[in-house]
Amino acid sequence: MATILNDADIKNLLGKVIIDGDESCIRPNSYILRLGSAGEFLNTGKEFELGKTKKGIRLQPGHSVALTAYETLDFRREIVNILFPDCDFHGILSPTTDLSREGIVAPSTQVDAGYNGTLNWTLTNTSSQERRFVHKERLFRLTLFKLKDGETPEHLYNGDYQAQTGYVRSRRLGAPAGMKDKEWEDAQIKGGPEDILDNLIKSGYPWHILGQRLKLIDQQFKTVSHEYSEIFDSIDKLTKDVNQIRERQNESPDTIRMILKEETAALQNRWLIGVGTLLFGFLGVFLSIIFNETASSFFQAYGVVIGIALTLLAVTVFIVMLKQK
Repeated sequence: MATILNDADIKNLLGKVIIDGDESCIRPNSYILRLGSAGEFLNTGKEFELGKTKKGIRLQPGHSVALTAYETLDFRREIVNILFPDCDFHGILSPTTDLSREGIVAPSTQVDAGYNGTLNWTLTNTSSQERRFVHKERLFRLTLFKLKDGETPEHLYNGDYQAQTGYVRSRRLGAPAGMKDKEWEDAQIKGGPEDILDNLIKSGYPWHILGQRLKLIDQQFKTVSHEYSEIFDSIDKLTKDVNQIRERQNESPDTIRMILKEETAALQNRWLIGVGTLLFGFLGVFLSIIFNETASSFFQAYGVVIGIALTLLAVTVFIVMLKQK
């Protein structure tokens, strides 16, 4: 069964299978390929070279760029067998999650056993903001599979891109020459704005220049519309938040009244309990005095003093109850 190479195995590939590799790009079970020097802006056909005067590229919304990896891969069987006898390598290439988080669409692909050369890929900016990429920036994750007996292919890769380095344009044969216009199916509606604009571009000089300018303005208008849509959504959310705050403010007086009512009722209950307790206490003392001669004589002698003391005690209890919540 094919096994995925770990970081220790990948480290041994540097300089042999992964040319110009760097240890800092090694992950537990993958290697992160970096942005190479050559490429092309697909919307304009403009080629570029990084690493000298230019240090990076800027990708506008709606635009695509073809890039090349900084590293070169050598999956030739004679090279792989030096490290892993009777084995071949197969690779799966996928964009890092950073790209998708920024609205960058990039395809995943596979690297066949026996391939030798530099990998190319394409990035498309679907966000509403300009994205920037610098030379040797980590962009694509390469997962390597070791193929053993029964998994190694009979015929190794020997396609159009074998042994090619740097940026290589697409070598797809495409449609045969001589096909008539009516044999093609287009997404645009006949007589619609896109059809009229396309016919204007095909009209030749000077109308094709005007058509191209209008097409560029249309792309910019779509970008601005998208940005205004995001602003509108943000304002709508802010308005809803403000309305919720106002509703809570309107509910505040009712809440305060309810709390005051509950606290008043609790206070009244405490007063009733306190007064009832005092009354029953005095009633018990009064009955004890009436039916006891010694107590009755004592209170006849010291009744005034005891009355003043009880009055002070009642006042003290009253003050304490007022201070309690």
